Amino acid sequence: AGWSDKIAGETLASAPGTFTYTRHEPVGICGQIIPWNFPLVMLAGKIGPALTCGNVVIVKPAEQTPLTALYCASLIKEAGFPPGVVNIVPGDGPNCGYEIAIHKKIDKIAFTGSVQVGKKVQEAAAKSNLKRVTLELGGKSPLIICEDADLDLAVTTAHRALFMHAAQVCVAASRIFVHSKIYDEFVSKSVELAKKRVLGNPFDSKTQQGPQINNTQCETILQYIKSGKESGAKLECGGERFGDKGYFIQPTIFSDVKDDMKIAREEIFGPVMSIFKFDSYDEVIKRANDTEYGLAAGVITKDLSRALQFVEQLQAGSVWVNQYGALQFQAPFGGFKQSGHGRELGRYGLAEYYEMSSSDSQARKVEIKYTQIFINNEWHKAANGKTFPVINPSTGEEICQVDVDKAVKAARKAFDIESPWRKYEPVARANLMRKFATLLRRDVDYLSKLETLNNGKSVEDSKGDILASADCIDYYAGWVDKITGETIPGGCDQMIFTRHEPIGVCGQIIPWNYPIMMMAWKFGPALACGNVIVLKPAEQTPLTALYCASLIKEAGFPPGVVNVVPGDGPQCGNAISVHEDIDKVAFTGSVEVGKKVQEAAAKSNLKRVSLELGGKSPLIICEDADIDYAVSVAHRAIFTNAAQNCTAGSRTFVHSKIYDEFVARSVELAKKRVVGDPFDPDTEQGPQINDSQFQKILSYIESAKKDGAKLECGGERAGNKGYFIKPTIFSGVKDNMKIAREEIFGPVMSVLKFDSYEEVIKRANGTSFGLGAGVITKDLTRGLTFAQQLQAGSVWVNDYDAVCNQAPFGGFKQSGHGRELGRYGLEAYYEVKTVVIKLV
Repeated sequence: AGWSDKIAGETLASAPGTFTYTRHEPVGICGQIIPWNFPLVMLAGKIGPALTCGNVVIVKPAEQTPLTALYCASLIKEAGFPPGVVNIVPGDGPNCGYEIAIHKKIDKIAFTGSVQVGKKVQEAAAKSNLKRVTLELGGKSPLIICEDADLDLAVTTAHRALFMHAAQVCVAASRIFVHSKIYDEFVSKSVELAKKRVLGNPFDSKTQQGPQINNTQCETILQYIKSGKESGAKLECGGERFGDKGYFIQPTIFSDVKDDMKIAREEIFGPVMSIFKFDSYDEVIKRANDTEYGLAAGVITKDLSRALQFVEQLQAGSVWVNQYGALQFQAPFGGFKQSGHGRELGRYGLAEYYEMSSSDSQARKVEIKYTQIFINNEWHKAANGKTFPVINPSTGEEICQVDVDKAVKAARKAFDIESPWRKYEPVARANLMRKFATLLRRDVDYLSKLETLNNGKSVEDSKGDILASADCIDYYAGWVDKITGETIPGGCDQMIFTRHEPIGVCGQIIPWNYPIMMMAWKFGPALACGNVIVLKPAEQTPLTALYCASLIKEAGFPPGVVNVVPGDGPQCGNAISVHEDIDKVAFTGSVEVGKKVQEAAAKSNLKRVSLELGGKSPLIICEDADIDYAVSVAHRAIFTNAAQNCTAGSRTFVHSKIYDEFVARSVELAKKRVVGDPFDPDTEQGPQINDSQFQKILSYIESAKKDGAKLECGGERAGNKGYFIKPTIFSGVKDNMKIAREEIFGPVMSVLKFDSYEEVIKRANGTSFGLGAGVITKDLTRGLTFAQQLQAGSVWVNDYDAVCNQAPFGGFKQSGHGRELGRYGLEAYYEVKTVVIKLV
């Protein structure tokens, strides 16, 4: 509750004459699925940030433990919450939980539970409406006992870390690594303490350990114990049921456990302590990290330098030093790898429950220098020898052939903790990025011609893209030494801080409409945070990315840090999405493919996902607008880059009082637009990207005619070769027409009439997209009202598509997850690690 009035956006530095700011707005309807092990705590951990940010919630408690949630529902009513803000829906997971995950009117889902179910939740969210997802999943957490540890403290800490709540805890320290010098004594004392543990009636104040949740879980744990015996681990104590009724299991300890045993690899969720022996710290760090989980870890040592080395190298969302399980409401909690996405608790927990909105003559023969795969700073042919053609959209002719393959090993090697890239000081990484930006500017003339040859946009537009890309890389180079965690208040004997750590190997799949700019938007934050990259450019436009790979090498980046792998989406893109050794995938493209990317990420290794997808963006022209200015803004908003733009203002809403005049002037301007050879300096509009897109746009034009929209101009091919389409304007467009509902990605302006502002806001928001929106008005109060009520990631007032490096960019609803650019763009490329040190 104390955060409710502190969820603030920020004002951003912007160009003279513009004012840019961000707003943090509630996501909407949040489905929350909570587990049975901590029913009330999990309820509070999810309801708290959701309500603080202004959302409404539908909570599904675990079918085994719904009672406290239902009682809390009565307290919600008693507290005076309006009807519908908090809703409790008990039910089983396969039915009730699944319905929440796939429901198209639920905007976000938060789930705590197993990895297997978490994958299904993310898949269902992707298949339905691409709802936002946060997952807090399983763990197989290591606790490392160093040879200098206070043995009694180590034994009691390990005992509590594993046996608390009958070990039905996601962070349970189920892998205890003990230095060989103290191993035997540690095992002996741990067995002695375990045998004293009091089991029985949980209502008895003397009881230390109650039952497992049900018979299924009890039998599963006993099967793990049997497996431990059969694998050769030494059963030191326990290993059996306790008592003659209920689901009680004796505290169980195995020594001589090996890393490949089932009890060492899988989450047991029961009172089974596995104790491993280690000799060196390099060895134990490697073994501790050798798991698909990464929820928590602990270390017991008197050597603070050693402890901080463990803190840096352990791959876990929370690391505790000289204690274990020290969760604080003010400190973020969540996992690395398959232990989940996002964070709960603390300031970071709020970020899961709000959306961000920000409110701004040349040669035609170009030498193609690079056409192969770039891996480990070297050029390679595809392993399978396959190639695919690259077409010049101005002529429809083949430019060259580019090899296809997939590669990740080089990137993984470059991300190794001992690699040169990981050992660089932040300033060294920043200097490499600035060198790369300098090389982009040096070769701007060549790159702009190459981009135009491959993509078809005017060469002047291409030049602007190259320079903007260099600026983006420079902008993020400036962030490299400013990616800081924070210190968090704790107890008098605690030090709590967070670290922002690189995720690892990042697969990046970029589109064909802004090839080099989209590359820069993804390279910048990924490299700034210290990640390594496997980039797949669009199969239609790989040439600038391949040339930039040569500049990466020239700039001095170590081998494997940046790898460029051209290929088609269904094969190469899918291979990145499903690859088990890629830690994160970032995709820009269509909603349909975005859903497939998120599904593939869920089915494989639950890699992190950020998506920047399609749009059907509204531009609202108020009756007080300067008509000439409004016409020019609307013209640019739709026809820029031949309307191959995800934020294209493809629904132009005009007030009825100025509608006819606006249409007439827009037609006049559209007829003057110069369509033709993109290498000609007088050209304003080049071709569509390929024949498939060209034909698709013409089919939308035919659809509009059949639906009754009035064709004011254009509507046909320009010229007799290439993929050119005349600037097209339809008036009399209705909301239910196909051209008003679906993303066209072509030069088709739909002009819609409105009478009231309440009406137009509702109509503008009546779409599954939410990427951009604009309003033209002289009334600033009205403009700010629109900014507040339009459901879009970016809202521009008296301008359109005013994207800048320092302002976040991304969508609401099915227009994507996460943000690119600005400070917020970094968040997609680092993990948050919480470190708690007990001062002893």
